[in-house]
Amino acid sequence: MQNRKKTGHKDYLYHRLLAEKLPYSSFRFDFRGNGESTGQPGYANILEDTEDIHTVANYFEDQGYEIFAVIGHSRGSVAGLKFATTVEKPLPFFVNVSGRFKMNDNQIHRNRPQIGEGLRKDGYFDWRVKQRDRIATIKVTQKEVDKFINWSNEHVSRMPMSTCVLTCHGLNDTIVPPYNAAMFANKIPNHTLALIPEADHNFKGHFEQLTDTILAFFDKHESDSHARALAMGQNTSLVMPRWIDIEGVNNFRDIGGWPLKDGSGYIRERIVFRSGHLSNLSSKGCARLNELNVRATFDFRLKHEIQRDSAMKTIPGITRFEYDLYGESVKSMGDYFKKLKVFLDGEEGFAQGYKVILESGKKLIGDVFRYMIGTLSIYKRDAIVIHCTAGKDRTGVFIMVLLGLCGVDDEIIANEYELSNLGYFDYENDLEARAQKVGVTVGDMRSALSASIGGMRLTIQQLRETYGSFEGYAQEACGLTSAEINLIREIMTVPIRFEERQLYRPKI
Repeated sequence: MQNRKKTGHKDYLYHRLLAEKLPYSSFRFDFRGNGESTGQPGYANILEDTEDIHTVANYFEDQGYEIFAVIGHSRGSVAGLKFATTVEKPLPFFVNVSGRFKMNDNQIHRNRPQIGEGLRKDGYFDWRVKQRDRIATIKVTQKEVDKFINWSNEHVSRMPMSTCVLTCHGLNDTIVPPYNAAMFANKIPNHTLALIPEADHNFKGHFEQLTDTILAFFDKHESDSHARALAMGQNTSLVMPRWIDIEGVNNFRDIGGWPLKDGSGYIRERIVFRSGHLSNLSSKGCARLNELNVRATFDFRLKHEIQRDSAMKTIPGITRFEYDLYGESVKSMGDYFKKLKVFLDGEEGFAQGYKVILESGKKLIGDVFRYMIGTLSIYKRDAIVIHCTAGKDRTGVFIMVLLGLCGVDDEIIANEYELSNLGYFDYENDLEARAQKVGVTVGDMRSALSASIGGMRLTIQQLRETYGSFEGYAQEACGLTSAEINLIREIMTVPIRFEERQLYRPKI
């Protein structure tokens, strides 16, 4: 993937040299409207560029290839990183060369003052793009510039731990200053930073050094599987679940990928998702749910929450089930606020609140399990979404039971639950009003709205004290049989030990 400067294309700079030295089959391509690719180029078409990468990756996967790595330069890196955090199957490696993290740092005006002059004088500036055998001139307006500088790269913090990222940056880069590399290094979980002295943005005069750095990175991670396993967090048997961007939805993630505590397998991916409410789904968000093969959503909210935020819009092929887990214990708004106040009492309060959900919602939790048994299958790619308002408490309790029933370690369950603090709603805007309504401090309200890992640990402990095990809860409280529990496990787990697979075809 190539950057979108005025002369950028797939054979630009070091790209051909790198392709020749890579020990793998490789493919270089131009984004739409650039180089040899047809279509309309756009100064701020980062999402469109990301779609192009998905299209190319899907094509090669259909041919039987596994995508081993993606390498991007400058603007190509920005789109490539978005691909790496949105692709369904985690990408093993990503190489970020001269990528920009801070999009609004005014560098385009510093490096090319004619841009600001053109915008002020004519309302646009001329951007030159290489297209096949000619240089095309595109008029870029202030609207396009604003779209570019408002692009956020914060999503890289959700990069899967299983994706190893290398950032290469020249210390003499004046187009994208080196502090951008430091920002990526601080945000991406599994990251290696290589700074190359004297190199500029395009690494002119340093092609060999850059190429050798990338090859050494691949060689190190291929030959040292133990080091890669540690980088992935497998010293603690943790693999970061994958976040998915669903437009209009917060806290949407896949619960798959977590290892079973006995080492016999892991939770199947792309079959159960959890999220905040789906009331604000955009048309793109609806399309994304269809792409993920979602067949049903389970809404655990109270009726007044649904009336306030609305229900999910009707989506052909997706059935919505309304399961109020508080139904047996909350009969009025007074009951509701009484139940919420318990979360102000720290970890013990969270555990008490979750105990209420477990008892009040036990029949409906059992009904969800029976739906899964009757509808989901390892031979189909159908999936379901579990959600409440924020996707934290009621959703968290159900996912706790599901993962525990499948044999996931208690500490991993607690850590998975705590991830809602990363994908949670931003309540800061009305936090003070909420606190005043309940009669507590802003700090107490903030704590009550967080995901308390200690509270989840206590909840699991209390469940074991009451029912002996997750199986005991499923049988005694939810009414599941041993056979039904085994069917849930068959659907939800992949019964093979974790081994690194060869994720690429050798170069022929």
